[in-house]
Amino acid sequence: MYILLWPIISSADISVEKLSNIVTSPEYLEGGFSQEKYLSELEATLSSSGVFSYQRDSSIRWETLEPIKNVLMMSPQSIINIQGGIEIAKMDLKSNPAVAIFSDIFFSVLTAEWETLSTYFSLSGTLVDEQWQVELLPVDKSMTQVMSRVALKGDTLLRELIFYEKNGDRTTIHFENLSQ
Repeated sequence: MYILLWPIISSADISVEKLSNIVTSPEYLEGGFSQEKYLSELEATLSSSGVFSYQRDSSIRWETLEPIKNVLMMSPQSIINIQGGIEIAKMDLKSNPAVAIFSDIFFSVLTAEWETLSTYFSLSGTLVDEQWQVELLPVDKSMTQVMSRVALKGDTLLRELIFYEKNGDRTTIHFENLSQ
């Protein structure tokens, strides 16, 4: 029988200040991702993978390569979905004010903007030997209608992200081969 012991002495409750001291908030970040989308109603998981790049306060390019090629371009003003080189959907700040909130959150999650995240979520978590885990619980009413929580794990950079939706679905994203 094996007993897993969590190193209690080196763990600490997390705070925005502690996270800001450990996690890098890069100007530019790129890498790969693998993603699993669990659909509770179907009890099925869909997998995808691809690459992404991020430029602080400017853009996120999220390119799914498998199983279907798809590009999602995000800026603080718009979200554009492209398939086969053709723009299939576009939302902008003028027609949909939620774009600003979604964009703000996604940019903040990718680059550890803890102060911004704390305006939308309550943060709790642990820090063990510079490995952190954070749970974000939405405090905004409109957010609570869509998601129940967000779980993040990382070291100097974000390594795993899990969105738990209100309907029981969840999306797990693993980041790999990150470079700044």
